[in-house]
Amino acid sequence: MEMTKEEIIAFVKSQGADLCGIADLSDKKDYIKKLYGEYFSSFPRAVSFAIFYPKDVLQRQLEGPTRDYFNTADTMNKEINAISLKTAKLLERAGFRAYPVTASDGRPSADTKGLHQKVAEADDPLALPKIDKEYMGDFSHRLAAAKAGLGWVGKSCSIINPEVGPCLRLGTILTDAPFAPDSEISERCGSCTKCKDICPVKALHGRTFNCDEDACERYDAEKCTEFVQNMLNIFGSRNCALCLAVCPWGK
Repeated sequence: MEMTKEEIIAFVKSQGADLCGIADLSDKKDYIKKLYGEYFSSFPRAVSFAIFYPKDVLQRQLEGPTRDYFNTADTMNKEINAISLKTAKLLERAGFRAYPVTASDGRPSADTKGLHQKVAEADDPLALPKIDKEYMGDFSHRLAAAKAGLGWVGKSCSIINPEVGPCLRLGTILTDAPFAPDSEISERCGSCTKCKDICPVKALHGRTFNCDEDACERYDAEKCTEFVQNMLNIFGSRNCALCLAVCPWGK
């Protein structure tokens, strides 16, 4: 079964995606290996796509947290996972490797190699160290989206698209299909720091994205994680998105 770039993009959009592009990851192989490991660095391409938020859902966050934001994001994540799975299966049928990256999840905080056997052989499995989730995912949807030309990584550390700003959620299918990659978009945040200024816990540092520096130079993940956990405890959902709602590109 043959598969062209045009066909895979048309398929992804037919499943509900608003944007889709092809990322060449080969020049980021060492970067990906360092952050995400050998397995993920073995994929030279990615099919990156996005689903747009209804803008008013995000804009209402400026007044105060809403249940609709969380429920909308949750629904979008499920749609993204479904599109990723169908696309990966289609690529496999065409003879390519394909790995659908989960829409929104944290990677394990420790190496899980051999964990099946360790749990099976333990006298008391509950005495084994608990492996929590990290804030960082298995792979960066934003890296794939930026390389695929869906937008640039803004000072909010989110993808900013010229049409809808950061009002989108991303999906990624890693693959070895040799599709021609799309062109990247240059950063257009300029001197704007509205996302940094509105952050209630000052987790954003207002720096332009640079993959050669540690993420902590741009963003304090611990502060953000603690804040949204507090929102969960008080409001019932991990809720914020102020940095997305305030972005001028999303108005």
